[in-house]
Amino acid sequence: MAAESDIANYSVDDFAIDVKRIISEKGTGPLGLEAIGNDLRRLVMEGGNLTEQGDPSPSGKGRQLYIDPDGTFRLGIGYFPTEEPTPVHSHYRWGVECVVSGEERFTVWERTDDNSQPGKAALKIISDGQITRGDVRVWYDPPKNVHRQWAKGDQPVCLAILMGGDGQREHHFNLEDGSYEDAPPRV
Repeated sequence: MAAESDIANYSVDDFAIDVKRIISEKGTGPLGLEAIGNDLRRLVMEGGNLTEQGDPSPSGKGRQLYIDPDGTFRLGIGYFPTEEPTPVHSHYRWGVECVVSGEERFTVWERTDDNSQPGKAALKIISDGQITRGDVRVWYDPPKNVHRQWAKGDQPVCLAILMGGDGQREHHFNLEDGSYEDAPPRV
């Protein structure tokens, strides 16, 4: 794969323009997110050192590269420590991620219940696997928006993450008892 370079042949602004065009033409279903994923991979491979671009995120755990003025999406860099999985969680909207460095296990669930019992959810795994530099994974709008990620190996994983809307988490899920609770507000 291409080595990381400080020279950007495809910029964050170029990527944002392409995302807006893809959403307009293809939407945010499987075809649209596949096309966005291809461009996110291109940004990771040709966008220069993304870990030094943009502004520090408010949480201090990543970088904000682009926030769409219309509120349609946001692009950032996220870091996940080794062997510390995120909670199983959902976001209100879709998302696409691409590995910048490291290796990650990424699992996506679909809610199979009818959402009629507050605090209870039935989940079914729809994808689970290891990903490395340049690999792309997606989650869709509900009910296919429940996922968990964590770095594998001895190095943290760094991801370019594009999220629909403001990227806010919706719920945290407990796989053992089939329950969920509202996710805490973003820091």
